Amino acid sequence: MKNQELQLEIDFGMLTVAQQERVDKFIKQQKDAIQNNTREGNVIETLLNEGGFRKGIDYVNTIKTSIVTGEREFHYDGFKADITYEAIEGNISILYKKYDSATNKIVTQKCYVGRNSDKLECSNITPQYRAYKPTTLFEKLVEKNNKAQLDYNSANREKSVIYYTVNKYKTLFPNATVTVGKDYYKTYKNGYVDFSTVIVTFESGSYIIFKLGYENDKEFIHKKFDAVEAKLNAIEILTLYNQQN
Repeated sequence: MKNQELQLEIDFGMLTVAQQERVDKFIKQQKDAIQNNTREGNVIETLLNEGGFRKGIDYVNTIKTSIVTGEREFHYDGFKADITYEAIEGNISILYKKYDSATNKIVTQKCYVGRNSDKLECSNITPQYRAYKPTTLFEKLVEKNNKAQLDYNSANREKSVIYYTVNKYKTLFPNATVTVGKDYYKTYKNGYVDFSTVIVTFESGSYIIFKLGYENDKEFIHKKFDAVEAKLNAIEILTLYNQQN
């Protein structure tokens, strides 16, 4: 019988009984997935709405079904078949704001939201990877969006201060080279935080690096180098210091 089934498959492109059962099983799996994903999506949407999220503003639901027709390869079973089935794709994502320093804009990004019982997970907007009550998760979203605006304001305030400070020292010392740099300091948790600097370099090789304040004219000396003093020996330096009042 198996030889006859194989010959029919070769001659007419017909599926064997086992192959047809495998195709039917796959189609059923797709139907089950649609039911499960649709049901889960509805539950998540309900929790989001109850938590204060607004569809289309704070979250989007891209779950949709489509009819797929074409050849599909069943690798494990070692055959191909032309089938038609209904498939599902997409998910529910929270929309949050983030400051993009590369474009100097506040951009909208998506974060997949999952469910754990009556709580929701969205790790991109929470400090910990765990599930939160919908109302608490919405508070985290508000905090995330507010931070994006603060980061934008801070970056543009800094840009303004840098621009002012560079022009200030270019005007005061036209023969010097004034550039913008970066430096960093170590935090108590052994992390590093960088900050912008303005560097005024003279033809002698001497330079001063300023750390900027939060307002114009609030910069202060961060580092300095005296190229002339660097060439002196100890006695010459001591003599120089001795002549200071």
